[in-house]
Amino acid sequence: MEKYDVTLLESGTKIYQLVDGFRFGVDSVILVDFFDGKSNGKILDIGSGCGIIPILLVEKKGMKDIYGIEIQKSSVEIFEKNILENNLSEKIRVINCDVAEFNLGNTFDYIISNPPYMILDGKKISENENKKIARHEIFLDLKKLIENAKRLLKPRGEFFLVHRSHRFLEISKLLEENNFSVKRVCFTFFDENKDSNLVLIQASKGRKHILKIESPLFLKEKGY
Repeated sequence: MEKYDVTLLESGTKIYQLVDGFRFGVDSVILVDFFDGKSNGKILDIGSGCGIIPILLVEKKGMKDIYGIEIQKSSVEIFEKNILENNLSEKIRVINCDVAEFNLGNTFDYIISNPPYMILDGKKISENENKKIARHEIFLDLKKLIENAKRLLKPRGEFFLVHRSHRFLEISKLLEENNFSVKRVCFTFFDENKDSNLVLIQASKGRKHILKIESPLFLKEKGY
């Protein structure tokens, strides 16, 4: 296993992370806070990294039946360590595969994802392999993510996503093309004097909603 260090959450939960790899940020935390689902539902996290979202879903939302998919073996090893160290083997399962190869169609009540944000524009990416795959749409772009969320969710299932605000219209269009209806949106700001950087989205598979745009989230005010 590659070198790792540990972050201790306020609850005492230990989160091991790769020293030279992709490390979780506030986007994963606010996505879990935004999540709105029943604790007895089956949930899938696509692109789990070190497992921060599944672990916080147990801790903050009381979820008990969580699958996490992660394509990178180095991240899966850390994810597995985090499950064992925090005694979560009965609540979280990790799968090392490409989401397109995961065959449990129409299975999940909820899908959640903090996916790669950055499109491939032909420029050289000067990052190590783990960071590069986690941040850039190399193995998982928006189209692939949304198409597989549709495939894996039960009818009337719910999809929760955090992404860059400037891609909101692109995301909304792809969701509509895949029979999702956007239910809730929350634009997030790191600074009240600057443009929104992140957007939180909840969409429903196969049913229509009147869109609810929630009050903006100002991270400094909330202490994130």
